[in-house]
Amino acid sequence: MTIDVQGVIQALSRAVEVSPMNSDAPLHPVITISRDLGTGGDAIAQLLAERLGLDIYDEEIMDAISNRYEVNKSVLKNLHEKLSSASDSWLYAMVTGKNVSREDYAHALVTVIRAIYHKGGIIMGRGAHVVLDGRDVLRIRLTGSPEACAKRVAHRERLSLTEAKKRCAAVNKERGHFVWSMFKSRLNDPTNFDLTINTDHFAHFEQIVETIIRAMEMMGYSKRRTGTTNR
Repeated sequence: MTIDVQGVIQALSRAVEVSPMNSDAPLHPVITISRDLGTGGDAIAQLLAERLGLDIYDEEIMDAISNRYEVNKSVLKNLHEKLSSASDSWLYAMVTGKNVSREDYAHALVTVIRAIYHKGGIIMGRGAHVVLDGRDVLRIRLTGSPEACAKRVAHRERLSLTEAKKRCAAVNKERGHFVWSMFKSRLNDPTNFDLTINTDHFAHFEQIVETIIRAMEMMGYSKRRTGTTNR
């Protein structure tokens, strides 16, 4: 599925919080996917998007924020998971060259995620499961054993198994650190998600997608939002 990136950026950059009760537009499903590196999260999201006719929001979130504050995306992405406290705001302003604080970044991130909520789609990571807690959203956590995840990463990125394990550990640590520092929420807390799936022993990612869709149906998301399935 091809996304009109510029259109998304413009729409999200202008977006403000709007109550669904005051909107005449149909509500489409919203799914947040938090994943460990090597769990197949990106491939699963793509298959799920094709089944449900939804857009995936990943890099587009950073595009919208960088566009809003006119900050280089690569710089923003580098700092995204490394700012650990409000005292780091001086570093943010120094590197970006903009008078933008960490709180401004957090506000922009929350605004973009809430805008996607009203548009519908699949949101990859970035603490979206925390931002949208309590709403009619399916919050998914994909996990796996260090060995299984490392094997996938080693195969995909042509690394040794030892190198892949180190890369998985580093990336997962950064992701968990970001969610904690930004939202004071533990990424490995299962109570923060509606459905947690260990992807180790699924022969095909399509099986995981089918599990997610069945969970949506059984939890009543097809009744809360329109257009939930294209089966």
